Amino acid sequence: MRPGLLLATVGILVQVPVRAVNESPGKKIFDVIYPRKRHVLHKRDVKEDQGIKKQEKYEDQVQYEIDLKGKTVVLHLEKNKDLLSPDYVEVQYLSTGESVTSSPQIMENCYYQGHILNEEMSTASISTCRGLKGFFEHKEQRYVIEPLGLAKDEEQEHALYIYESQEQHLPETSCGVDMIEEGETLLEKTLRSGNNAVKQEDVNQKKYIEYYLVLDNEVFQKYNQNPEQIRQRVFDMVNFINMLYKKLNIQVALVGVEIWTNGNKIKVSPNANVTLENFSNWRGGILPKMKRHDVAQLITGIDLTGHTVGLAFMSTMCSPYHSVGIVQDHSYELLRVAGTMAHEMGHNFGMYHDTYVCKCPSSICVMDWALSFYIPKDFSSCSRSSLEKFLRIASPSCLKNVPLPSDIISTPICGNLLVESGEECDCGSPEECSNVCCDATICKIKPNFKCAFGECCENCQIKKAGTLCRPTKDDCDLPEMCDGKSGSCPEDRFRVNGFPCQNGQGYCLMGKCPTLQDQCVSLWGKGAQVAEKSCFDINTAGSIYGYCRKVEDTYISCKAGSSTCGKLYCYGGSDVLPWKGKIMSFLNCKTFSSEHNNQEVSMVANGTKCGNTSVCINGDCIDVENAYKTSNCSSKCKGHAVCDHELQCQCEEGWLPPDCDNSTLVFHFSIVMGMLVALSIIVIIAVIIIRHQSTAKRKKNMSQSCPTSGSKPRQWKPMKRQQEVQSTHSHEMGPMSPPVSTYPMESNKPPLCSGIHPQA
Repeated sequence: MRPGLLLATVGILVQVPVRAVNESPGKKIFDVIYPRKRHVLHKRDVKEDQGIKKQEKYEDQVQYEIDLKGKTVVLHLEKNKDLLSPDYVEVQYLSTGESVTSSPQIMENCYYQGHILNEEMSTASISTCRGLKGFFEHKEQRYVIEPLGLAKDEEQEHALYIYESQEQHLPETSCGVDMIEEGETLLEKTLRSGNNAVKQEDVNQKKYIEYYLVLDNEVFQKYNQNPEQIRQRVFDMVNFINMLYKKLNIQVALVGVEIWTNGNKIKVSPNANVTLENFSNWRGGILPKMKRHDVAQLITGIDLTGHTVGLAFMSTMCSPYHSVGIVQDHSYELLRVAGTMAHEMGHNFGMYHDTYVCKCPSSICVMDWALSFYIPKDFSSCSRSSLEKFLRIASPSCLKNVPLPSDIISTPICGNLLVESGEECDCGSPEECSNVCCDATICKIKPNFKCAFGECCENCQIKKAGTLCRPTKDDCDLPEMCDGKSGSCPEDRFRVNGFPCQNGQGYCLMGKCPTLQDQCVSLWGKGAQVAEKSCFDINTAGSIYGYCRKVEDTYISCKAGSSTCGKLYCYGGSDVLPWKGKIMSFLNCKTFSSEHNNQEVSMVANGTKCGNTSVCINGDCIDVENAYKTSNCSSKCKGHAVCDHELQCQCEEGWLPPDCDNSTLVFHFSIVMGMLVALSIIVIIAVIIIRHQSTAKRKKNMSQSCPTSGSKPRQWKPMKRQQEVQSTHSHEMGPMSPPVSTYPMESNKPPLCSGIHPQA
């Protein structure tokens, strides 16, 4: 604190509420403080040439001293390098309605996450762009810090807000998603039925979310038509969301921000269900063509009906249409809105509202059923369990896109467990590194090694090209093989959209094979079956019992030939569903009508087969080629190459990239033949050696029975004659030959030994 200044509780910062009922009565200025920046010196900084190293405006790690209740605490912050994706874009609109897309290559990264020093359980989400602004926790108490007045320096005066536990003062704000919390959920039933092929290691792997935000015209007007002010607010909110989801090993990266500066592109209604449906249709039809992303949210300045401040579809992460949510910008306090954004994203991940049985590490968790003014800092035990079940069942592939080292926008730091530009590996500090292939002191692969991690890395060496590193899971999956150049397995690829699957029962769409039968089982459980065609004919009526599309409160009937693309009709199975609504059953026809926004669970999914060469798209049964436009791709993939879901050519299993001309079978056969030839040569050599050794041994034994040089000659004597040799008359024989004795003859010479010449 500066001398001469009285530390007191003052009411300097006054905010104009959006809705008086939504502003926090528990928030007040606790103190006027003057943060003091500390110099943080790292061991590795000493090794660098400070004259060559570029001085950055915002350091990778910073510390600030803050006077808190008469005690000095140190706020330790580390730059959030994952805030923006490398291909981050911004979209705005001219007065003519023409969109303008910009891709800022260099943006100041002044967004940090961290904790109070020596309080590892504390959390902090702070920006230092113009003073210190954000949230931190100290000894179970939450604080918000903001610069006062025009202060732009972090050491100028700041206001410190404290959030007190006064739940009786909280207004009733809530999420619009209303679900059954008790009893066995659909996910649990599916798990129990054995439909959980996803491995535990896949569930535990780090996930990546490409996050797209849209802000409507009401938000644009609310913040004085100032895109820069809106941008800073959005970055602060996403920084907080990123901090929350890191606790689940999920990285949230902002890939784009779109501001509807020239009017809304959809009808934004106070009815949250209508707005969500409209935004879902707009996002599914237009946004993917503009920007690749995994989930999108609309931030609206419209006051939603009732106490609802957010709404999202359940368990739809990575869905082409329904991986969306809407959030009301219900407070000037950005962290409160960020908490709602994280909450609605949680629903996309299959998370239910917390109940009394859930264990929350803090006083309030992200999925609390009522969105109060208290800033959430963690996920409950129930949320973590729901997320794991969703990942096991849905196996959303979009979360596996790992950013390349060049994708991370920041100065690399060796030892932060992130492989960044200029690094070959990063296994943490030398003390914590357990990777034998990586030199933790310089983040380089050790000499004579080729790789340090990945499915294509074995014993620090890269596996041969064509080695299978990710086998196919089902009909709609493609195998991935090592390229012989990298230790990492290539990105997961799928069959081209429209490829026949499940013995012709369906067509692939983004790695899945949607069929009516599977959807009936998913909704109603084991034993459910698809209803007769006559049940689906009800969809031509255009009523709550049967329709293909819903626009606001109007039910649009199915066109001729598209009746199986509307309401899903089944029979059998269970009648216990995890949503509130009505089950309508007659004869052998059964369907479900949700009371809220879970319309998609009772509608036939996009991509479902509805004819011999047709699929359902937005309630219409259309030709597969018209739906996916894949013929050009299929024609350019020659030989043993096939088209994937992104219209790129991929090698079939058993064929080597990049040209798919060489078979891995031939490759492996040649290796086997080479090994057999080598083995045969080794055997022949071994036989020769053994024979040579055996012969030498025989000779040695024989030499031991022969006299040595200088020894006395052995006397050989004839044996006693036992039988007389009878004479043979000459007339009985041919020419006379000298008789050969059968007795050894006496000799003064020894017998000759093989290989040994007698001495003269």
